[in-house]
Amino acid sequence: MVSLKRIKLEMPIGFDSLGRASSPAARLQTRDIWKKVDIGVLLDEYSAAVHPREVLFLRRRAARGTAAALAVACATTLAAQLGFAGSQATPGRARAAALRASPVDQINNPIKTVADTIADFYKTYPQPPLLPMYRPFVMDLMKQVHLAAVDSRFKYDAIFGLGLREAYVSLMGAYDKIGGCKEVEKIWPAFAKACSLDGKAMQEDAEAVASWAKSTSPAQVLQVLEGAEAASDPRVSTAVSNIKTSLYNQMYSIGIFKMMEYSGVAVTKDNVEEWAKALKVPPSKPATDLETYKRNMDKLQKAEEMMREVEIREKKKLAERLEEKAKALAAKAAAASAAKTDEPAAA
Repeated sequence: MVSLKRIKLEMPIGFDSLGRASSPAARLQTRDIWKKVDIGVLLDEYSAAVHPREVLFLRRRAARGTAAALAVACATTLAAQLGFAGSQATPGRARAAALRASPVDQINNPIKTVADTIADFYKTYPQPPLLPMYRPFVMDLMKQVHLAAVDSRFKYDAIFGLGLREAYVSLMGAYDKIGGCKEVEKIWPAFAKACSLDGKAMQEDAEAVASWAKSTSPAQVLQVLEGAEAASDPRVSTAVSNIKTSLYNQMYSIGIFKMMEYSGVAVTKDNVEEWAKALKVPPSKPATDLETYKRNMDKLQKAEEMMREVEIREKKKLAERLEEKAKALAAKAAAASAAKTDEPAAA
């Protein structure tokens, strides 16, 4: 229960056509915007049951009876802005505390945010830091997977697992070599866990689908995609059925591209559209994903080439410095030897 009492009204309610502030409203009507019913008129004081995170909608009655919207906010913040104070707090403290509060901070969001996913990743993999060149690509992939996974229509399957695993492996292919480390397989489980997925299970599913595609002819693969026959691996049949009914995303597209590659089919726009039709997926979606996938891989390849060139230049510079240092040491040793040889002659 909260009791509100008018103490003063510092904020103008509205402005007339000349820009002048109108006088404070004498009657403020409260309304339950969820049930869409009026719950009382607030004159000088008002008492009502307000549960945590509920919202009050106060509106002012205009002269002709039309309602002018005043504000929508959490109850405590709105009360302070309109000049009301709780019965158990002093006016000054109630207003100051309410103005400091943010209505957004009081909303309990049950859906995991992108920031939460990234934070979970760094909790599981705090050190060593991701290589700066790879960090944007890893974060972008993580955001894509997060947005797919939090959607209510999402349902994990083996083809999704193949797509994500292949996207990750393609992305991180030269990571260990460039970084001079062995971190790729340590980053993977942290990446998967942050996205609320099982890294080990995904890797096993990816290997199973890849093995099935390698041992199956393109014609048979199309028959499975169309639903004309079942795959020898039930995980593939389940995934194909799932794709047709769940949220389609880029990881599915990448999984299909790799299945095409493993079964000996060229990954071209025409072939992608043919497989998409067999899956009853709009052809434009995987075709667009193909262009995006190729573009991203091209960017990464160019970045890796640049890093290799920089590495080669640094190695050459290091070799030159070592050679100069060796020459200097040899010259110094020769001079010292000559000085020792000259000493007996001088004696």
